[in-house]
Amino acid sequence: MLLKVVMFGWCHIRNSTPTTKTAAEGRGTKGGRLSKPSLAAGPNCLQIDTDTLKPHPLLSLLPSGALERLIGESAIAEYPKGTVIFREGDPCDAIFLIISGRCETRIGHNGTSRVEEVFGPGDTLGERALLNRDPHRHSAVVATHAILLRIPGSELHGLFANDLCFAGRFSQAVSQKPRAVSSARVRRVVSVLSLAPRLDADSAVHRLATALHRLTRQRVLVLAFGPVGENPRVRDWRAHEAALGVEFCFARQLRPQDGGFDELRLTAGAEAREAAAMAPILSHCARHYDFVLLHLHPETPVPTTLAGILESDLAFVLLQASTQNLSDFEMLMRSLGERARGHSSHLKPILCVEENIAAPEIHAALKQLGHPVHSFARGFPLSGGESMPDHRFDLLINRLAREIARCRIGLALSSGGAKGLAHIGVIQVLEENGIEIDCIAGSSMGAYVGAVWAYGLDGPKIEKLARELEGRWGLLRVLDPSLPPRRGFLHTRRTAARLRRSIGTAHFSELIRPLRVLATHLDSLERAVFSSGEVASAVEASIAIPGVCVPVTLDGETYIDGGIADPLPVDVLAEMGIERIIAVNVIPPPERIRQWLDSRHEQNGRAPHRSRFGRFFSDHFNYLAHGNILDTMMQAITGAQTRVAEASARQADLVLRPLAGDAEWHDFTHPQKYIALGREAAEGQLAELKALAGVTAYEREIPLAHVPAIAA
Repeated sequence: MLLKVVMFGWCHIRNSTPTTKTAAEGRGTKGGRLSKPSLAAGPNCLQIDTDTLKPHPLLSLLPSGALERLIGESAIAEYPKGTVIFREGDPCDAIFLIISGRCETRIGHNGTSRVEEVFGPGDTLGERALLNRDPHRHSAVVATHAILLRIPGSELHGLFANDLCFAGRFSQAVSQKPRAVSSARVRRVVSVLSLAPRLDADSAVHRLATALHRLTRQRVLVLAFGPVGENPRVRDWRAHEAALGVEFCFARQLRPQDGGFDELRLTAGAEAREAAAMAPILSHCARHYDFVLLHLHPETPVPTTLAGILESDLAFVLLQASTQNLSDFEMLMRSLGERARGHSSHLKPILCVEENIAAPEIHAALKQLGHPVHSFARGFPLSGGESMPDHRFDLLINRLAREIARCRIGLALSSGGAKGLAHIGVIQVLEENGIEIDCIAGSSMGAYVGAVWAYGLDGPKIEKLARELEGRWGLLRVLDPSLPPRRGFLHTRRTAARLRRSIGTAHFSELIRPLRVLATHLDSLERAVFSSGEVASAVEASIAIPGVCVPVTLDGETYIDGGIADPLPVDVLAEMGIERIIAVNVIPPPERIRQWLDSRHEQNGRAPHRSRFGRFFSDHFNYLAHGNILDTMMQAITGAQTRVAEASARQADLVLRPLAGDAEWHDFTHPQKYIALGREAAEGQLAELKALAGVTAYEREIPLAHVPAIAA
């Protein structure tokens, strides 16, 4: 890789006068792979010395003189960020050699595609498809402004036909070529722009860089752009090109930090050439660093700021709950829309709120703009050292670092009544082993447990709350009969009041962990995902078991149990882009239930021996007893949920199943039994949990990229 970085530097490329061949002619437009907007951006036709390409592992196989002839039929050109090089299913008519910049291969269609590999300087695209004469099995997209060499497939096939020995050597080299080293190294450019002067964005970016380096053990650069000052000008960065080696030294301006990252500060002026230099400098930085954090000062000229955001893979915008910040963000959106033709989905607003401020108006306004709040930040450091360190802010920084490194972890908690108390045991094991969760999604009982944990109560405190219902009459503390039982036998008001005693009237923006609560629209039976508003109200809607509980009405809409539409909300986390998902499913599949029934019959029948009075009471007065109305309704609901839950479980990276044959959905008076089941299930798969979370890599102090089980 070191050879590739040295050989394929910007210093080998020079602009040429396109007298004989234009960039469009050289690259070709067959199949519409390069859209007209990318061509209209005016990529220059470039030349490269053939001596530079000779050491390349594939091109070095070419016969004498063939490389010069091949380059003559090829084209080197600049490709703007977002250019589609080729699409999945297209015929392969060329291979592409990356001179500078980064490209990604993706699988899937727009909106649901996922990144398969990341490629950098010296890597090639399309060689396997060309050799096998197969269509492309993935799409290739330019991730950061890149310079590519396009080698026509017709020329290569001509060489294969004329020289069978070369064809054999080329085929062997391609077949033995490992997957790109860069597939394990994420290589991302992330910009951070603060629209609130009170925020200490400089400190936040430094802490983010430290967390990112600690997480991945890879190279991190903070590239800070500010207004005119003592730092080198952006437009003059090429003047230092001779000093830009593998160690990436901008004369003496590069300052190593104690946090394991390097920092380079540059001055950005208002000239157009300052903004034009953003793409090549970011491309150059991305060649030498795995992660580049582009810190854009609020006073950075607008053209440079826009260019930096457009060339980034992610763009975090720091806001405070003020009308001025909202207006500035709206103006930024309008400017980006003009430059990016509406493609600004990578823009992620982070709302920094103070204590006891939920800021629902700002949240609603951002959602209306098409960019809902990505994260809520509490305890954000303020400029001038006005604030003290806050553990909630540290949690946010770690979560953003995992998002950048594409290794976020989500926890999906299933419905299941009292059996859902097993979620508490799983949470305890996660906490005890330092496994951080970035987002929680829960249905019904999973929503209740998830809400308490997302609020900030730890595993032992949640267990203490659950044990308050222990004892023969503990269930009476939450039972709230509905008389007459016209819409359901029970109200959910007592359960919601109990939750409010634990978390108050907290809104989703006040939670220290992001939470999604699932409910079901009664009329349409559509899934409802709550991510804003009061948490307890959303959870009350999620636990309203149809027939058993009275439906809950919120803002004119009527809701029932979330487990009806989505009993194990893995898909909610996947739609949020969470890369690694742990599912906790307490709903037993039918085959497991059959095994338990057969085992009970072998052990002298299904039901234990009871007195005549006990049988009479169960048959006529205990609506929860087996065979009575509520039990039958819950059995029917569980039967409908099992296949849906199993299908969802197949989408998760790891599934925990705290199951027991004698578990009852209403057995809230024996919480320790179910908590123990959760602990047992999590401890039984602790090695897999640690591997998924990367804990093993941290303990050994080796890069995550070197652990196959958890490669991003």
